[in-house]
Amino acid sequence: MKILTVLKNDFLVLGSKEAPVKIEVFLNLACPYCASFYELVDKVLDKYIKEDKVALIVKHYDKPREMLLPGTLINLNLDYNNPQKTLDVISQLFKEQSTWDQYSSHGIKQYIEEKFGLKEEEQNIELSLKVTAEAIERNVKMVPTVFINDLEFQYPREIFEDELKEVIEKQLLEEGVEL
Repeated sequence: MKILTVLKNDFLVLGSKEAPVKIEVFLNLACPYCASFYELVDKVLDKYIKEDKVALIVKHYDKPREMLLPGTLINLNLDYNNPQKTLDVISQLFKEQSTWDQYSSHGIKQYIEEKFGLKEEEQNIELSLKVTAEAIERNVKMVPTVFINDLEFQYPREIFEDELKEVIEKQLLEEGVEL
């Protein structure tokens, strides 16, 4: 496998960490482009993940931009000790982004607690700092930024459904994995 960067901050993984293709996505829950990318998880990645060919590693980047603050506030409440539930919550939050992304700070806190039963998790500040340090180290300037093994797609360079499938299948063939 040709991964240039050692896999870090893999506390939210969908699929097997042993999968030959690793897709790392730096995202923020308040970013509409991240929501668009995350739609591809169900459309494209689900099949590859179930076959243990792809692992999706989600890294919530609390990027310091005012429009992303609602996502950062929600990230403080995610339960990283329960990765599957957290990935399900992330998926639902992206689908419902337009219903909560304009709430006040207090409104977001209330929404995340009432809808998902989540409260602020003290350790999430440390996890956020680790992801931020990695983002700086890897020169991640925008969200979403997607790494597929050693290939980088950083917004405004988006990756769409057909290209994503093509890149995954090319990576799998390079790894000697049957399609």
